Amino acid sequence: MNALELRGAFVSLLSEVEDVELLRRMLESCVEILKKVDALDDLPPEVIEALEKAEQDEDLSDTITNETAFKMFREWQKQ
Repeated sequence: MNALELRGAFVSLLSEVEDVELLRRMLESCVEILKKVDALDDLPPEVIEALEKAEQDEDLSDTITNETAFKMFREWQKQ
């Protein structure tokens, strides 16, 4: 996904959330993430290299679609 598609997916997800407290927590989480220093700075170079290689591997068998992930998040939220 490019940046525009990611923003659209983010907005779409937000538009489905009715719980004001959940929206507040999501906003706080996003703000905190933006404030944090890049966590990759603390990783050894070989780990960063392995992560970059895995990121480019389009044939990862243990991944799920965003749609499935968001469906799972909504179900967990109900619990």
